[in-house]
Amino acid sequence: MEKGLAALDAAMGEDALIYAFSPITIISPGGYVAVTFFQNRASTEDIDFFIDPEYARDQDILGAIRKAMRQIGRSLDLGESWINDAVSLFLTLDARRSLFEDAQKQNIVLWEGANLKVLAAPLEWGLETKLRRLSTKPNHPKTNTDMSDILVILKFLKDRDGAP
Repeated sequence: MEKGLAALDAAMGEDALIYAFSPITIISPGGYVAVTFFQNRASTEDIDFFIDPEYARDQDILGAIRKAMRQIGRSLDLGESWINDAVSLFLTLDARRSLFEDAQKQNIVLWEGANLKVLAAPLEWGLETKLRRLSTKPNHPKTNTDMSDILVILKFLKDRDGAP
């Protein structure tokens, strides 16, 4: 994934449209946070993200970024969905703004290059989404990794907030 992000960062710098607005920040929940920040697992199948709300409705920028992501996925044998914004389908623009602001305040930088910055989604939100999936789909294929992620997030929040 790191090679993919480095290649994406370089590709974004080579695209005049994207470069004009660089660096572009994306927010990532889930597996990539577990792998890079918590290091409670060795890998994730993809990087889920949603883009800075400022660009969420700009189809020119979003289209150029998605195209670069697909090309890099193919060239590095990561698959075309190695990084994807499918999670954004479930977010209203207001929710995206709120989560983006909270992620900026939290300031957990997962990866950063000249043209791309990846922040962790608010941990409380990540915890909530994993708990919701666990309660509604107890036999989901990601149950084991969700449980591991839930425990590590809870411990982190407890330690950070000084809870007993």
